[in-house]
Amino acid sequence: MAITDPLVADELLPSLDALMQLTEQSPPLNGANLGFYRKRARVGGSKPLEDVPFEVVEVPDGAGYRGFRLWLINTNADTPARPAVLHFHGGGLVMGNCQNSLPRMQSLAKALNCVVVSVEYGLAPEVGPEEAQLQHQAALNWLMAEAATLAIEVSQISLLGVSAGGCHAVNLALRCAADKLINLAGMALLYPMLDDRTGSTVMPPAHQGRYLWTAEHNHYGWRTFLGKAPGSDKIPSHHVPARASTLSGLPSTYIAVGELDLFYAENCSFAEKLEAAGIATELYTVPGAFHAFESIAPKSQLANEFNQHLLQALDRFGH
Repeated sequence: MAITDPLVADELLPSLDALMQLTEQSPPLNGANLGFYRKRARVGGSKPLEDVPFEVVEVPDGAGYRGFRLWLINTNADTPARPAVLHFHGGGLVMGNCQNSLPRMQSLAKALNCVVVSVEYGLAPEVGPEEAQLQHQAALNWLMAEAATLAIEVSQISLLGVSAGGCHAVNLALRCAADKLINLAGMALLYPMLDDRTGSTVMPPAHQGRYLWTAEHNHYGWRTFLGKAPGSDKIPSHHVPARASTLSGLPSTYIAVGELDLFYAENCSFAEKLEAAGIATELYTVPGAFHAFESIAPKSQLANEFNQHLLQALDRFGH
């Protein structure tokens, strides 16, 4: 039977119905089935665009972290220096990959005439918070070191974090501010995963988190990443963006989220904290939209507006 939910935007219902049918045929997300979900993420997605070049480079092992890969998109050493976006993909901290989001990042790079560098960061449980943060800093250090070779303007480097990638992006921005590593041009966060307490000690309203990414999924993702029960007062504040002791020094930030998303409340709360800290902040909310709706229903008008709004925000950061 097709889904009928008066809270979901009508144009999203057909795609949501197909998603829920797939969900019903899939095993629960847990440690025993994580391999299944990682494999499905690797084989999913669209084909890369033929007119936007990309290459993959290896970042070697460093002090406290294992090597990882970077996907360089739309580089051209023969052009004047351009803005760059350091991108962190989604996947609940436990799955996801750069290849799956490659076509979208190619489209973004083409539209903005910029370079996108996607980070193939380590996933939990293999990689925990401390190593993850070292990898992210190494990715930024690599980008800065290679900026001249890649024709990138260092003063125009922005961060883009999608879902779980939002956690990583904010943690990196906090490290940059604390250690005065670089003045980032801006940070864009799409329905970012920012608070381990959501789905553990803080339960959202029933209509938020009903589709795609639920409170149970969130509990599993944070538990796997942190290595301890989420919501505990023993969680180090620098591992979870919503627990950060200060947001001072963060760059201008753009946050976009659907009003049916599990992360809606924590995203709105984080935006309020940013504004209270004096950070230029833009919060864009989408009525009738669930988590990652623009990927589930990419041809919808809501998805088009969502993507255009992101491009406008990133374009402002780069100029």
